[in-house]
Amino acid sequence: MLALIFAASLAGPPATIDRMAWLQGCWVQQKPNGAVEELWMAPGGGVMLGLGRTTREGRLREYEYTRIIESEGSLAYVAEPSGQETATFPLKSLDANEAVFENPAHDFPQRVIYRRLGPDAVTGRIEGEIGGKARSVDFPYKRCASGN
Repeated sequence: MLALIFAASLAGPPATIDRMAWLQGCWVQQKPNGAVEELWMAPGGGVMLGLGRTTREGRLREYEYTRIIESEGSLAYVAEPSGQETATFPLKSLDANEAVFENPAHDFPQRVIYRRLGPDAVTGRIEGEIGGKARSVDFPYKRCASGN
């Protein structure tokens, strides 16, 4: 019995959607010819709903519907990118400032990572392999200015 209590204390708090509340809000990465934006609703009903948009030279290039859901006592990241099938990434690790979701069977990416850098900065990262070579893309987001 003592071993079970000790093991539970190492596991940390359960992975509930409320632990992702730091991601809520509007985030933007400005680029010289466009922007990458993400908008996350506050946790509610066991889910956070997200929407992403990439624009270049004044035109929509990509969009994505996303969800972080409570599932089977943990969390999962569900992505529906423009022109692609829905992909689900179960939670691999979670702490106060970082969430790592992983699906080794997905083509690319295999991991989706969100890291809180402060109240107004978050980095999104996708990583994995393409053709046996490690690849990654970072999205250094700043909180959107009010009115945007």
